[in-house]
Amino acid sequence: MENTACDDAPEAPAGTDGRHVRGDKTRQALLEAAFGEIYEQGFRSASLSEIIKKAGCTKGSLYHHFPDKHALGLAAAEEFMAGYIRGVWIEPLRDTADPLSEIRAIIERHANGEIGIDPRRGCPFQNLTQEMAGIDAGFQELFAALFASLRGAVADALARGRKTGMVRPDIDPLCVATLIVAGHQGVASMIKATQDLEVGRAAATAFFDYLESLRP
Repeated sequence: MENTACDDAPEAPAGTDGRHVRGDKTRQALLEAAFGEIYEQGFRSASLSEIIKKAGCTKGSLYHHFPDKHALGLAAAEEFMAGYIRGVWIEPLRDTADPLSEIRAIIERHANGEIGIDPRRGCPFQNLTQEMAGIDAGFQELFAALFASLRGAVADALARGRKTGMVRPDIDPLCVATLIVAGHQGVASMIKATQDLEVGRAAATAFFDYLESLRP
């Protein structure tokens, strides 16, 4: 279904600048359309005309908010990938006293298809990193920052688990966090390559055994 937020924005509440409200809706519609188009086609094959059509906007609206396709793609990647990492990983791990159980729950959500992304099409984060990290400095810097935030959240949770006695005191939290993130990304790549969801379920079984080995 096409997003028509740009053409049919509701009237602004009293006391607000209606143009500002419509501008925010237009920008958000463009980000959503761009992220969907990039996920389906890849960044380099993504069509600005399709993005504009799906957003229900005009070319003038696009260039009012973003100077070019590169800026739009970066903004869309940051908006949705950072939001995904924050909602799926960072927030659940932020205050937990039992990070191993929480990490298992996160992986189970992926294995059960509860996250909302078709694993057979691949992880949008991974798809874009594979396409752009080696050829574009702007995207590479964004990916590095996102991975750092993800690894940091897992490492912080594991360090907290050591203090609460739920994680072995001899582990290196950052090393283990790096392995967890890399393993998760690798399994997503195998599922996409084989088009076989059982690959993910088999990996999850072994991964859960590994998590249990991290307990005292």
